[in-house]
Amino acid sequence: MPLNGLHLFRNCQHHNDIAGASAFAYMCEPMQSLPELIKSWRAAGNEQVNRVVAFGSSNTIIGTHNEGRHSWVGWLAFALQQTVKQRIWIINTGIGGNTAADLVARVDGDVVAVKPHLVIITIGGNDSGRGRPLADFEADLRSLEKTLREAGALVVFQTYYALLPDWGNDVTKHMEVERRVAQSTGAGLIDQYAWFLPWLKSDLAGYRTIMCDPGHLNALGNCLFGTLAARCFGIPDPPLPTDMQQPIADRLAILERHGAPQRIPVTG
Repeated sequence: MPLNGLHLFRNCQHHNDIAGASAFAYMCEPMQSLPELIKSWRAAGNEQVNRVVAFGSSNTIIGTHNEGRHSWVGWLAFALQQTVKQRIWIINTGIGGNTAADLVARVDGDVVAVKPHLVIITIGGNDSGRGRPLADFEADLRSLEKTLREAGALVVFQTYYALLPDWGNDVTKHMEVERRVAQSTGAGLIDQYAWFLPWLKSDLAGYRTIMCDPGHLNALGNCLFGTLAARCFGIPDPPLPTDMQQPIADRLAILERHGAPQRIPVTG
């Protein structure tokens, strides 16, 4: 069953070394959710290092489209560190222009090598834009999931925000493949596309206010994307600078009307 737009983990096991110390292990019991995972991290305290890798293309990197602000990865990292308050490291391995095939080619050196506990994969825009066959895209996603699972990482696929019509290619079919792979493998799925696409369809002019260009979010869009990812982890929104608070609140309200998860209350 989905929880706030994400599918749940099934049958995962993790073994990893922490900075040369003795190995530790934890189990993801069947149907453990991302919020439950965060609770386990908080309970473990400083005895456990938690490494989260964001793996993707230009949607993930820090670039000029961020307008000097955080990427969505940075906003999620801020929220996680505010909540977990333990040794949690967020590693951004996005490279612009990458397809799923490129991720397969570099997964060992860029992701497995850092011994991640959790990997968030956001990919598909370039696969769609270049007309890569859906069967090849699916095979690459399954390869990534298998490689990372066997390396001991929990895998979360994250669908895209909606790309503007000017992009020239519809990513919907690729996002459907991503959902299918997540469901069939038991990986996690943060389904952002399900919330952003209805907004684009109902108010294109308003939607353009979160886009830098047809294929990339601007500073506001990245903040929205990272904040919704944080909510899927069951944690409160990241604190925002004053000038972003109202614009983000207004746009989160729109996304919530289209099914995005509600704000998580701050607790002690």
